[in-house]
Amino acid sequence: MKYRHLMFGLALSAAVATAQPLKAGEVVMSAVAPTSQDYAMAVVWSNLLAKKGSKNKMTVVDNGSVKGLRKLAQGQVDVVAIGAPHYRDATQHKGKFKNDPNDLIPKYKDMSALFAIRTSAGQYVARVDSGIVAIPDFKGKSLAIGRPGGNAGRVTTSLFQVHGIDLTAGDADGQYLKYGPALEQMANGSMDATLVWGGIPHAAVENASRQMKLRFVSPDPTKLQAFRDNVSNGEYYVFQRVPKETIAKAYGGRVESERDAYFWTFPFMMVVRNDMPEDVAYDITKTMWDNIAEVNATSPALSLINLDGATDSLSVGLHPGAMKYFKEKGVIK
Repeated sequence: MKYRHLMFGLALSAAVATAQPLKAGEVVMSAVAPTSQDYAMAVVWSNLLAKKGSKNKMTVVDNGSVKGLRKLAQGQVDVVAIGAPHYRDATQHKGKFKNDPNDLIPKYKDMSALFAIRTSAGQYVARVDSGIVAIPDFKGKSLAIGRPGGNAGRVTTSLFQVHGIDLTAGDADGQYLKYGPALEQMANGSMDATLVWGGIPHAAVENASRQMKLRFVSPDPTKLQAFRDNVSNGEYYVFQRVPKETIAKAYGGRVESERDAYFWTFPFMMVVRNDMPEDVAYDITKTMWDNIAEVNATSPALSLINLDGATDSLSVGLHPGAMKYFKEKGVIK
């Protein structure tokens, strides 16, 4: 194991030493995966830059958040999408970045954000016949809280605790199980609910809704601060409101949508190196947000992106070019 870590570190160090700057006017955006919402947004963003006659052209690639941030530090991409808590881990040499070479950490710290979006989120979905409408209703019920060792179980335990449900004490049967098998158990009546992570519509929820009547179970919006105080890196977590109309449209009425839903999430930041020219950062940020209606019209998930959440709960400061734009729009003073 130590040998693998050593070779991993040597490989990254070599990449940092040999990285070459990218050509002027060519912006490479590293998204999580071809199926992720940030990738879908980036494709629209790239098309907008071309459509609006920007001098900057964007190419979209996928590397995942961790690999993407390393490539950003190495000068191999220009923008990377990464969650606010995960970026914080990188600068602190923690989490999935704890084995990175020491010389990468200052490079992680020499970065800033253009903006953030909120699309993918933690969603609790329950069978309607379970009688679960709010989190306190989980008492005595069963739910899947994610894969063993994953972040979702830790977050769910903290979130439920501030709603009066102590999973560690057995108030509810919280099982470490992925949402795929959990939805199968819900279909046969042996489980009441599950957490899923993703956007709207979610393919697994869409498929399950054709077998059983479902509803989303929301955290109480007034408990956000208590939740933040109860989970590590809590200052970066938010509750994303999803209008009931969006739910109805996304699932064709097969998922109950009598009220707006709230999902827990964190800002997914578009991070750049500080050496990105101010005019480039300004131009690509402006092109994205001046045409946000075109982004919103692409899908129900991207319809949730809005200017109000673009600069909230970031774990790194704004790039001067982005700050210039948001000051012009009156988003920040």
